[in-house]
Amino acid sequence: MRHPHPDKAHGHHTLKVQRGIVVGVHGDDVFVQLGPRAQGVISKRKFATVPREGDEFEFTLRGREESLWALDLVDEPTLPTWEDMEPGCLVAARVMRANDGGLQLKIGRLHAFLPKSQTGLPRGKKHTALVGKSFTVEVLEVDPEHQRVIVSRKTVLKRERDEQKGLGHFAAGQVVHGRVSRIEEYGVFVSLGRGREGLVHISNLAHDPPSRPEDLVALGDAIETKVLHVKNGGRRIGLGVKQLSEDPWRAVERENYEGQLVSVKVMRLTAFGAFCKLRPGVEGLLPNSESGDGRRGARGAMREGQELTVRIAGFEPRTERLTFSMMHAAGAPITADEAVAAGELSAHIERSTSGPLAQNLGALLRRAMGGDAATAI
Repeated sequence: MRHPHPDKAHGHHTLKVQRGIVVGVHGDDVFVQLGPRAQGVISKRKFATVPREGDEFEFTLRGREESLWALDLVDEPTLPTWEDMEPGCLVAARVMRANDGGLQLKIGRLHAFLPKSQTGLPRGKKHTALVGKSFTVEVLEVDPEHQRVIVSRKTVLKRERDEQKGLGHFAAGQVVHGRVSRIEEYGVFVSLGRGREGLVHISNLAHDPPSRPEDLVALGDAIETKVLHVKNGGRRIGLGVKQLSEDPWRAVERENYEGQLVSVKVMRLTAFGAFCKLRPGVEGLLPNSESGDGRRGARGAMREGQELTVRIAGFEPRTERLTFSMMHAAGAPITADEAVAAGELSAHIERSTSGPLAQNLGALLRRAMGGDAATAI
């Protein structure tokens, strides 16, 4: 659902910094909760050690990826200690120098050794080619007493190749079937078979997203989805459910118009006005100046969940923006029963007429709704 927030960024990139909490790790992706209505994703390779759920970091917001912010770490993460090192964990390392047996690496402040047999390089390629490069390695052995860590790049590359195998071919726009395999607060993972899994972000579950994914789906549910994107060589598959049904803004474009009186529900109150829902998936802004009580504003004049009769004061379906007013264009307040009467008349016109006559009656209705004359309906 898109909100016509006046502060909404129109660019694709921003340098905004925000603190976030890790809420899940799936494959190479680390999912981060940035706030009540915002989540992001970052590669776990950007961390010195794989983060755990509940860890907090500061992130730079770099742009949107299907309702998820693409993130970078603001500063270097906390450097690993000997207590963090254990066989099987994945860590980011940098190659410092080469010797006959392999490569000397640094993992944060710690030193590590990558044997030549564990570089994962193709036969015939010299291991010195990796000097100065950074990549993810798996810890094989830890000896804190002698401050020695043995790591492998080969096992990490093999795991990535194994994940790549059997992914099959997925393309944006394709409709696929699967089963709900995992539910997180930020979305739903869908098993697509042969070890493949995709993510339906909570904002892509429905045009009117639920507060919790569990309100719409349960573990094991069969689900039909649309592929939104395939990234990282097929390891990240973005899916959507709402994309299989008509965008509600297209229905608004057909059925609503500027000047029309409608019934809306107050969803959120802010310092500059109230966001009101016209229909599932479609919200508009009722500014304080149009609330009929400019001194108190929306917060003082109404409550969340309240039903209101308003006029569509601004309508831009292509940019998905709606602005409402509780007054007629001439300034008279709108009475509570006007939207009901207008809706009944519109429905009657649509049922009983078609062609030029319907268009003429529709034009008359629009003019009647545009000013104080609407009170005569």
